[in-house]
Amino acid sequence: MLFANVNGQKHEATPKTFGICPLCNSTVFSKCGEINVWHWAHQKDEYCDNWYEPETAWHKSWKFVFGKDNCEIIIKREGEKHIADVLTNEGVVIELQNSPMPNHTAVEREKFYREQMIWIINGSHFRNNFTYEASTLSYGEQWYWRNEVVQTEYGIVDKETGELVTQPEKEYNFSWRWPRKSWEYAKRKIYIDFGDEYLFMVTAGMGTNQGKGKLISKKSFLSEHQGNLEFLETLINRN
Repeated sequence: MLFANVNGQKHEATPKTFGICPLCNSTVFSKCGEINVWHWAHQKDEYCDNWYEPETAWHKSWKFVFGKDNCEIIIKREGEKHIADVLTNEGVVIELQNSPMPNHTAVEREKFYREQMIWIINGSHFRNNFTYEASTLSYGEQWYWRNEVVQTEYGIVDKETGELVTQPEKEYNFSWRWPRKSWEYAKRKIYIDFGDEYLFMVTAGMGTNQGKGKLISKKSFLSEHQGNLEFLETLINRN
């Protein structure tokens, strides 16, 4: 947990500080070492939210591009409550997942957060086992709308002028050795972050050995979901 209530305000962890957990109202203390991300912890490492996973620099970078007021937001429904990693201004829950999780957890979280939810997965752990390549449209012409346009490998072209009418989004086929099979059960949009300028949005086959997806620039993703573009570079590991 990156934030706790200190004197009624939402605060980051600082050395030798105590705060109040916003979910269970118990006392938490700051853990500010030299290796792990500074965060708040419950006594005896107990967690009041069973969906919790340890904070990493990757979590922190993503949370901070949406700002303190939009991250670690408590959602309450039907007597149950959880801390959403990010709740955007338009009401979309973004759940950040760094580690593997049990099969049922994705289903539970999606059911709780409902349709307005997307996943971002840290793909750095399996980057060497996940490859993708662009698929192309057929070279054969397909005729539409009374033969006024033709579809080619480059997009839809006006038959008379030869001008490009629309350019298709490039689709990619992926292969994944040793996939995380628990993701087969997820139904919401899933974006994989491999640490570069793009997110790989899976469109089919998540959690299996083969599937399809699209590359979405992080810049366009942040623009769509009102993230702070000034922090874009913190999401890109160029090493």
